[in-house]
Amino acid sequence: MSDTIGKKAEGTRRPLERVLRIHEMISRGNHPNCTTIARELEVNRKTIQRDLNFMRDELALPIDYSETSHGYFYTRPVNDFPFLKTSSEDLVALVLARNALGPLKGSALEASLRSGFQRLQAGMSEQVTIPWSDIDQAFSVKSIGMTERDVFLFDRLAKAVLESRELQFDYRKLKDDAPARRRIQPYHLAEIDGGWYVIGFDLERQARRTFAVQRMRSVHLTAKRFVRSRDFRLEDHFAGSFGVWSGEDKGSPKFLVRIRFRNFAARVVAERRWHPSQEITELDPAGNVIEITMTLSALEDIARWILGFGSQAEVMAPPELRELVGGELKRAADQYG
Repeated sequence: MSDTIGKKAEGTRRPLERVLRIHEMISRGNHPNCTTIARELEVNRKTIQRDLNFMRDELALPIDYSETSHGYFYTRPVNDFPFLKTSSEDLVALVLARNALGPLKGSALEASLRSGFQRLQAGMSEQVTIPWSDIDQAFSVKSIGMTERDVFLFDRLAKAVLESRELQFDYRKLKDDAPARRRIQPYHLAEIDGGWYVIGFDLERQARRTFAVQRMRSVHLTAKRFVRSRDFRLEDHFAGSFGVWSGEDKGSPKFLVRIRFRNFAARVVAERRWHPSQEITELDPAGNVIEITMTLSALEDIARWILGFGSQAEVMAPPELRELVGGELKRAADQYG
């Protein structure tokens, strides 16, 4: 009898958890029916039918039943689950709370808050990227925090992304002498290596662009709405980049990068996965000399990474990258006479 009670207890799920699981099953497109859903969630068919009615009638989810496939499906894409919609104010509060958690590192409260952050982020994963899956990355934050200007700007950017509203702002690229006015449809707000970036469609240049938030000035949130491009996928956008910057224009050249590392640099580089396309070849049985190759669409970030290894890294290809790194090293050496 105790085994039966134990099994029943394991199959008992809270209503919200059941509804979310049903949503996941329908979203897969496999046309589950009451019987298959009830079997997986270990509840009876009547409970599942009540949940489906609630999802359709109270949450206005586009659920329909296919007589051909004998199962349920969504009649249109459901990108935002009603329980998990997040406002820009929620996102600002989340970031500020995260920045205040330094003193709690290693405590039970930290673990509990981390779990809560992950649940909240689930509702915005298509629009905002905050890499909090790793504890050290999540809670190792510099104490300087965000300034009042940062919070105000971040609130506007979050509203633009979450509400699909166009943005206007002045932006100065690193190589430019003066800022230029930009107008974009923002798709995604991401924290990458400690910096915040907005990825969106530049309406003047008719191309996708990445903007560093710290270089944006006079940001104006317009009332004009837009439909987020269906062909935008963050992994595709950064597929050819080593860091933040990528060849964002269609038809941008691809570079086959080959770098030789020696001594400690060879061991450090061999220990990690730096890019999805990377391949490492050992040129020395002891592992003291290696070559790494990867395919990239931009060279700026990889050049800075190579320079960090000093004389223990040598660019073998392409010529553009070898010239870029060599020229920078020469200028640095000239400064020291």
